[in-house]
Amino acid sequence: MPLTSTLRTMRPAARAYLLGSAFMGGTQAVTWTFLARWLNGLGHTKTEIGTFQSLDSWGKVAVALPAAFVLARRPARGVFVGSALIAGLCYAVLPILPGLRWMYAANFVAGLAMTVHYVAIAPFLFRHTGSEERAAVFSLAEAARTGAAVVGSAAAGFAAAALTGPLGGESEATSAVISSAGVFALIAALCYARIHDPSPSMPEAARILPVVRAHRGLLGRFAAPQFLVALGAGFCIPFLPTYFQERFAVTPDQWGYLFAAGQVLMTVGFLATPWVLARLGFVRSMVAIELSSLPFFLTLAFTGSLWIAMLAFLMRGALMNATHPIHKNLMMRATPAGVREVQTGVNATLWGVGWVVGPLAAGRVLDATGDDYAVLMCTTVCIYLMAAALTWLLLRPVERRGEARTETAGA
Repeated sequence: MPLTSTLRTMRPAARAYLLGSAFMGGTQAVTWTFLARWLNGLGHTKTEIGTFQSLDSWGKVAVALPAAFVLARRPARGVFVGSALIAGLCYAVLPILPGLRWMYAANFVAGLAMTVHYVAIAPFLFRHTGSEERAAVFSLAEAARTGAAVVGSAAAGFAAAALTGPLGGESEATSAVISSAGVFALIAALCYARIHDPSPSMPEAARILPVVRAHRGLLGRFAAPQFLVALGAGFCIPFLPTYFQERFAVTPDQWGYLFAAGQVLMTVGFLATPWVLARLGFVRSMVAIELSSLPFFLTLAFTGSLWIAMLAFLMRGALMNATHPIHKNLMMRATPAGVREVQTGVNATLWGVGWVVGPLAAGRVLDATGDDYAVLMCTTVCIYLMAAALTWLLLRPVERRGEARTETAGA
């Protein structure tokens, strides 16, 4: 279904979610763009920065599965509202906390809230979309977030540069920008309050664990490749802000504009996924997109040109993230009702483990190698190659079974 038609026919609950997710995208963009750079400017080691980044993911590990069991029995509106409020408050106060351990704690709690939010998304959209519009809505959901991230990151970069003089330095200006990002999440909570989602996906009397045990093989097939993707991403993505800061002396406003440009291309990639999906299918699309991003990681590893590094950064982000709506769509199609929340929770847990291990290991590698970013990029390429192979081996049979069921139903 064309995206314009999808917007006209979309159910009110899905439309309210898209509006809220746009504001959440602004919050995530600002914090992702500037937190690592801010800590680096304060003089913290790469190990400390990696630990800080990993604590967000420790939140995912701690809460993803419990949240999945709760969400299988609860409407999504309260979950969306509560998670947006908690995340917004944590980010608003984070820069004014008295020490690094307090900041660790705030980032951990924000990670808890954002994970609960993440686990609720795919099952909620699946319930509130029809089969014809589902691929387009999943793409729009990602595009709304990244589209808002364009505005948020560009505005944050401009504000950080403009406030550097009046506030007495880049670190002080960045602190103010990060605090203001929490306001976007609080606005998202107001949007989510308009969602009408009265029915849980599983009746109160139903038992979840027997259903999960019956589908444990399917849960593992989706989670294993995503763990490798998360591990590879966590090993280098958190340090891209410091990579540009240290290798090319990129200023705060330049980094904000570069990140915004990346979100533009990422949004285009999300919107193009229904077209790619219609031509290649689910698994071929994911594998092709993952493999096509790898040359750009190698370019980042070895280039000494800022312009080439910027192009590689933009293309890497657009390609690698384009697999997310395809993966979520296939995962929800292949997973039966009552297990979808748990499937999302298992994925979020292993994604969190990958992002815990990745930044911690990468920070220590940078400290040990004198900030050799090429080691990070090349390691990520190797991990992504394994992820692409595992995606093909484990998920191609799942897609074929779905195609066979569709043909049988049609006959």
